[in-house]
Amino acid sequence: MPRERLVRVGIVGCGVIAQLQHIPSYLHIKAAEIAAICDKNEALLDKVGKGLKTAKRYNDFSRMLSQEKLDLVDICTPPQTHAALSIQAAESGCHILVEKPAALTVEEFDKVAEVCARNRVKLCQIQNKMFEPVVIGAMSQVAKGSIGEVMGANIQVLTRRAALLAQNPQHWSFGLPAGVFTEILPHTIYLAQALLGIVEPVRVHVKHTALNHRGSFDTIEVILEGINGLGAITCSGPSSKDKTIIDIHGTRKNMRIDLFNSTLLEYGTGSSSRSSRALENLRQVFSLLTCTAETTLNVLTGRFHSGHFNIIRGFVQSIRNNTNAPVSVEQAREVIRVLEGITRLTKTNATA
Repeated sequence: MPRERLVRVGIVGCGVIAQLQHIPSYLHIKAAEIAAICDKNEALLDKVGKGLKTAKRYNDFSRMLSQEKLDLVDICTPPQTHAALSIQAAESGCHILVEKPAALTVEEFDKVAEVCARNRVKLCQIQNKMFEPVVIGAMSQVAKGSIGEVMGANIQVLTRRAALLAQNPQHWSFGLPAGVFTEILPHTIYLAQALLGIVEPVRVHVKHTALNHRGSFDTIEVILEGINGLGAITCSGPSSKDKTIIDIHGTRKNMRIDLFNSTLLEYGTGSSSRSSRALENLRQVFSLLTCTAETTLNVLTGRFHSGHFNIIRGFVQSIRNNTNAPVSVEQAREVIRVLEGITRLTKTNATA
């Protein structure tokens, strides 16, 4: 039986996210091959290219598209460039995987979606945290009704990025509508949407704390009103570590997802008596140890796959099998719509 042709991938943007997530993912996907890489930074292109002996190197995106017969273009460039690069790739007949957000406005995204539809190519926005194993497990429990009806969700993000970027005033993130949070907030939005349904931002509060560079804020709090209840998002930039915590409130019990440690805990399941609280503490300790042991075992045996790997593999499979992309165009558009709404509210809620 003849071997099926591999999905030929061209990666544009050879920065950190490409090096840490996208390239390693493709190298572990048997159905795909990295045929070409592209970046305007020649030094970065050479550095990444040394580890990809068979991939052609390009410093011009148009030339890569014209000279390579690609099935998939993976866009890992700054968000300001996503829409234009996606349109160019679609017009060349390539399917598109693009880091979030796929565009900065709904109007911009709709133009991309129209070109993709006209050229019959797939478009998939990276929403990797939905594909983390611990989130998949939690969403499965929610879908089964194990916590009852979802009433609300709180998402807390601690990040070092805002403080680190303050040391580089020329960084491209300062040109984004909400600074670095234009990149961070999409993760929290699609997680909230998965739990609360369609959401609308009703209040936004931003604050300057340790960082006050070029008027940028480093902390943001967002209140979302969803079909299933209220959601709260807090992103704190001047943190000493990166961490994301998701609290899901149900009518029967609550869950807490720690994305950094890949753990899932249930809480608030008993009465308020001392004995009940003691038992709940013991249950949480046991659950934490179990999750840690399971994750460690999966990592050691090579069975743990990151959210990036899972969504990239899923998109490659959708191309080979002509099935739906892991993230639909409608889902991507909703993230951008809410992000645009939050950005508008930041303009009137800044606190010095």
